[in-house]
Amino acid sequence: MADKPDNLSDEVHLNWGKILTIGLIPIILIFLGFYFVVKNIGTENYDMIVSLVDEKFGMPGIFLYVFIVDTLILPLSPDFVFPIVAGMPWYEVVPVIGLASCLGGWVSYFIGRVLIRVPVIDKWVEKAKNKWGRYISKYGIVFVILSTLTPIPFSTVCMAAGAVQLSSRKVLPCCLFRILRMAVYFCFFKAGLVLV
Repeated sequence: MADKPDNLSDEVHLNWGKILTIGLIPIILIFLGFYFVVKNIGTENYDMIVSLVDEKFGMPGIFLYVFIVDTLILPLSPDFVFPIVAGMPWYEVVPVIGLASCLGGWVSYFIGRVLIRVPVIDKWVEKAKNKWGRYISKYGIVFVILSTLTPIPFSTVCMAAGAVQLSSRKVLPCCLFRILRMAVYFCFFKAGLVLV
């Protein structure tokens, strides 16, 4: 019996270096692609594209994209908005995408918590629970906070936290760390725009 917790602990040991490396590769590729495109098309053309996106979709469109991506388990990333919004003022962008991401995590948590019994949704929730539930059971709220700041899939972890019945009083405030992540990534892309 004494060996069982050690075995469980070995099972749920995370390789943080691998997670960070794999997670940082997409953001670095997005950034490099952004940098080279802006360098080749010029900042005037980039500003024109930003204005066009702002006119067509505006902040509500950006909010909706980030909210949907951080609510559902999709092969998309909220990080794809950074090349578009890097030319916009931080005080408009960061609160919008930060709040959208935070709300997406909350909805995802409640999908995991409440809707696990709905046949169409239970597959998503079960998949999230199977992949990340054991880490949440071991690391608890710390793991949720890490998913808000690191490349660990945020919506999946929030859904799994709901599925394993982690307390909403703990999970929901942790989602606010997502605003910090969005601010840091925005500054990263904004700095890249200045370098061009």
